[in-house]
Amino acid sequence: MEENSRAKKSVLNSAYAVISKLSVVFLSFIVRTVFIKVLGKQYLGINGLFSNIITMLSLADLGIGIAIPYTLYAPLAKKDTEKIKVLMKFYSKMYNVIGTIVLVVGIALLPFLNIFVKEMPDVPNIQLIYVLFVINSAISYFFVYKKMLIDSDQKGYIASKIILRVTAIFNIAQMILLVITKNYILFLVLNIFTIVIQNIAISIKCNKLYPYIKEKTSDKIDKKDVKELTHNISALCIYKIGVVILNGTDNIIISKLIGVIEVGLYSNYLLIVNSLTGIVSQIFSSITSSIGNMVVTDDEKKSEYIFKKLQFLNFWIYSTCSTCLFILLNSFIKLWVGEDYVLSTYVAFLISLNFYVYGMQSVVSSFRDAYGLFVQGKYRPIVMVIVNIIVSIVLTKYIGIAGVIIGTILSRLFVIGIWDPVVVYRYGFKMKVKFFFLSYYKYLILFLVIETFIWCIMRNICINNFIILGVVGVLTFVIYSVIMIVLFGKSDNFKYFYDKISGVIKKNRS
Repeated sequence: MEENSRAKKSVLNSAYAVISKLSVVFLSFIVRTVFIKVLGKQYLGINGLFSNIITMLSLADLGIGIAIPYTLYAPLAKKDTEKIKVLMKFYSKMYNVIGTIVLVVGIALLPFLNIFVKEMPDVPNIQLIYVLFVINSAISYFFVYKKMLIDSDQKGYIASKIILRVTAIFNIAQMILLVITKNYILFLVLNIFTIVIQNIAISIKCNKLYPYIKEKTSDKIDKKDVKELTHNISALCIYKIGVVILNGTDNIIISKLIGVIEVGLYSNYLLIVNSLTGIVSQIFSSITSSIGNMVVTDDEKKSEYIFKKLQFLNFWIYSTCSTCLFILLNSFIKLWVGEDYVLSTYVAFLISLNFYVYGMQSVVSSFRDAYGLFVQGKYRPIVMVIVNIIVSIVLTKYIGIAGVIIGTILSRLFVIGIWDPVVVYRYGFKMKVKFFFLSYYKYLILFLVIETFIWCIMRNICINNFIILGVVGVLTFVIYSVIMIVLFGKSDNFKYFYDKISGVIKKNRS
């Protein structure tokens, strides 16, 4: 019964999250199109650069956002309202401090903006623009702990609906404002209002769902919980630094070594990839709370069994999406914003490969977080960062943007891709990890072979409008799916999901 309940909540959360993200992505592309047409490459480059600098400021949360759900799984499963109340009070104070730190440190960096740019673009009010980016980042931390409570209780679909409604309204307002005023400052101010209204709406909903968190409590967080949280945060701090530097330095390296215009070109590709990542990752991030519930109620053997099934599903989804991404990416950019914004086919391939490598680590990451394995392997982000920065800087001088992407791929594939599975298998499942690596690299080779095969079939098709683009996309998806069914149709992993889906369909029909 418990497993069926978890499965139902996982499906519900994933469905709402994907629909919400798809809608937000669709609106984001419309907004970006209007943005490019109205403001041009200079503002696009500044937008990409400042977004990356602000990403670096997210170091201030020290990985607390990863540790919080882990501390809430057990009390939520046991319905321990007193402990939840105490934890939420503690997290409220922590995030107020974090938001303030981001604001102060962000503004303190104002005099040093030229360090991050090869040539400062001729854009009016550039310092005010940066300050608005900092404010937008700082306010995102207030009330965010309440969304984490909703997500940890396997009710993430509720927050997804709120986010969709608020984002839709303000995105439409942004487009109208850009067309009428052509004012980037007002555009950013509306961004700030979006975050504020979104957080307030989620906070109000959380108070209704869990009215007891509004009650005053004189109890303080247990010393044991503080010790465990501090222990985890000390490890997550290193992890957070690694992730932020990995995700936040690409545009900064491009800006410093190549130029801010190239940052703008690359940011269009990142928008597409991040949008697709955001959509697909919702499937797995939405079930993290269910995984957390499972690991505190079931045994390791059952957890490892579900892990293998999810890893197979992960491979199918990410390899299919990566192939579609490679086949369609440059054609989409050309049709969307024009030939001047298109990068090389080689870069498009590397972007699709990076998407696959990142995506294939999502299930491992979900189990690592659900088990609370933050201390084990805490130094691997340092190795990851060193590999990424050295390879990126060296190669960028010779092969441009491709060098930055290769640096990211290698650091993810040979550091995170090895370290995290070892940690999950050794400390979570308490099993040997060698069979995981056999399947992981088998999947990687298979993906590259299928992607190359489909690219050879599709590369000579002339894509000169969105209808043909859509047809090619559908053909790519169908061909890849047929190949996968031929290869895995009789496997236990395929039968597991086929039976699950068939069961849901039959239940809905009856």
